[in-house]
Amino acid sequence: MEEQKYVQESVEQGISLTELFKIVWDNITIVFLVTLWVTIIGVIYTFVIIEPSYTAKASVAIEVSVTETTTSDQSALSISQNLVATYKAFALTDLVLDAVIAEIPELTGLTTDQVASMITISTVTSVPIIDIAVENTDKELAAEIANVLIVKSIEKADNYLLLKDRLNPIDYAKVPANPSAPNKTLNVIISFLVGGILSLGIVFVKELFNNKFQSASDMEKYLNINVIATVPGTVKERKLVD
Repeated sequence: MEEQKYVQESVEQGISLTELFKIVWDNITIVFLVTLWVTIIGVIYTFVIIEPSYTAKASVAIEVSVTETTTSDQSALSISQNLVATYKAFALTDLVLDAVIAEIPELTGLTTDQVASMITISTVTSVPIIDIAVENTDKELAAEIANVLIVKSIEKADNYLLLKDRLNPIDYAKVPANPSAPNKTLNVIISFLVGGILSLGIVFVKELFNNKFQSASDMEKYLNINVIATVPGTVKERKLVD
């Protein structure tokens, strides 16, 4: 009954910032060890287990001549911008991706969806330039996919009036020198933070289920009584004295 009252009083009165720091300090070993091990696991995963991936980048421009529009440069630019979305969708069609797979032996056996998942096509607002990024664990293969995609998309576009003779490669992909993922520094920082949060969670759960009085002042505070005297030492130490 008294223990239930102690827990209830603790909840009602809350806990001060000083008491929080004391709880953490009293359990600093748990905090240190849990944080250390989670960080070590994160480092092992980042540097040993996960395979680095590389991103090769290329770009294509959509060009519409003034003679086609018979108006002005501004009109030609506007048409080019409108065709950007058309190319983004066209480049990832089965028609183009099947041609890419057929051209690259390393992709044999992969589906068009699997190849498409390696490719990111993006644009800058109001600019008729399309950026193509290909991510793969093989850096040479990533660059090859990006370059073959440009070639095959231009080839297949010859059969479509909207894109025919309007695609112009700007930059072909080069083999990337450094991996784009994982971000090793960020992963280590995240591992450290997760370890710290987890360790604090363990400490506070441990304290939540600890319904014993830790000192005479706790008894006076939560039971509203005056403590006249206390027996020094732990239970184990007192048994040894007896």
